Formats: sequence, structure tokens, C-alpha cells
Amino acid sequence: MTRLLILLLTLIVLDGCSVLKEQDTADPERTYPESLGFAPADLEQLLAGDHVPGSYDLTAYVVGISECPPDFACFVPDHITVAASPHTDGPALMISAEKPSQFEQDAAYVLSIEVFPEAFPESSQSHYVQLLGYSEIN
Repeated sequence: MTRLLILLLTLIVLDGCSVLKEQDTADPERTYPESLGFAPADLEQLLAGDHVPGSYDLTAYVVGISECPPDFACFVPDHITVAASPHTDGPALMISAEKPSQFEQDAAYVLSIEVFPEAFPESSQSHYVQLLGYSEIN
């Protein structure tokens, strides 16, 4: 009976160590879950303000990263700017994001977003768009 109890406790400890090890390998810079599988959004329609408020998945390139330095008061919230191509002079969409530095400039992502009816602060963008999750496209 004692051997069985020791074996059981050993298995529990080893299983707990493997769970902790899996958590240690996660990206410590990432603050969002993987993309959430919402209905697809169209970037041109978002830019035109044609999407109704709701949750969407947007496939786009991150073409700008704006993160307020610590201990500063910034007027525009931290955000990423996305476009249909990494090398574009065309219109781009601002998406409010926590810790935008976790993104790579000119990389493609599937971005799970929430579209609100209000305007993005300090911009001419018709809708406020907030990031909910993302997945890299390789």
C-alpha cells in the first residue's frame, strides 16, 4: 500500500513538473491568446467604416507600432497600424493593442478584433478597433 501511494505521488509530481515546463516555454512577451476564429473582416470595409460593431478576424500586415514609453502620458493609446501589404502607401487601420512591441514590423497576422461604434481617439478613423488575439502567418 505504501509503495502504491509513493508511486502515485511520484506520478503527480512528475506530471506537475511537465505542466510547469510547458508554461515556461510559452512566449513571455505575448499578452494575447491565439486568434479566436471569428467571421472574417474586410480591411477596406473597416477603413470605410462599413463594418457593424462586433468581433472579427482580420488578416493584415503590421506596418506600424506605437507604444508609449513607461512613465509618459501619451494622447494616443498604444496601437498597431495594419495594411493590406507590408509595402504600401495606402490607407492603414489603427488597432488598440496592449504592448504593441510584441509584434514584428511588416509581418502578416490573423488579428481577432473588436469593432466599436466610437471613433479611435485622436484620429480620423471612424471606428475604434481593439485587439483580442492574434496568430502569426508564416
